[in-house]
Amino acid sequence: MRGFTAVPILLLLVLATGLVIYFNFSNHKNTLVKPVSQTESLPVYKNEKLGFVMQYPKEFTAKEDTEEEFNKRGNGDFRKNFSGYVGYEPGKFIGAVVVLDKNNFFDTNPFTVWIFNNDSNLTIDEWHHNYWYYPFVWGDFTSTGKFILTPKDEATVSGQQGKSGVIDYREGKPKFIYVPKNGKMYLFRIIGETGEQILSTFKFL
Repeated sequence: MRGFTAVPILLLLVLATGLVIYFNFSNHKNTLVKPVSQTESLPVYKNEKLGFVMQYPKEFTAKEDTEEEFNKRGNGDFRKNFSGYVGYEPGKFIGAVVVLDKNNFFDTNPFTVWIFNNDSNLTIDEWHHNYWYYPFVWGDFTSTGKFILTPKDEATVSGQQGKSGVIDYREGKPKFIYVPKNGKMYLFRIIGETGEQILSTFKFL
């Protein structure tokens, strides 16, 4: 009887030891392959003055832009041109930020945001009615320019409600998004999947 009793006890000990080794190995393996968030290692751009922070791909650069630099690239004075053609000035410029690839090509860069003063708290529809998508698209008084291309699709950026519209006849088919916040109007120009990915990391401060 003693021999028969010892066998099951021995088997139980072997089984228990095996289970302990298995669970320890499983936990160790899970720790090694634990995924890391892809955004944790991306460069961060933060601008206290303009009120936001975002991330962008490592092979890209993020920097501030100005109306003056925009005019130089376009060989003109777009604010003056707007005023002369439409009869009043566009919204007061506060600042802008662009994300560029290694070619520094501004016409189809994936992410651009321009910030304007909106002390009058115009709605998105009112703002677009007055300024279109200045400085990128403006001055089209036809039904296409004033109504068909208006921002109609709902959009959410960092928890703030906005509206978007796509200009499919422009290179890259840019999507423009208007978001009003704290007496400012944010105009985003998003091109391609990279632009959408950058926008997904954008956070208001």
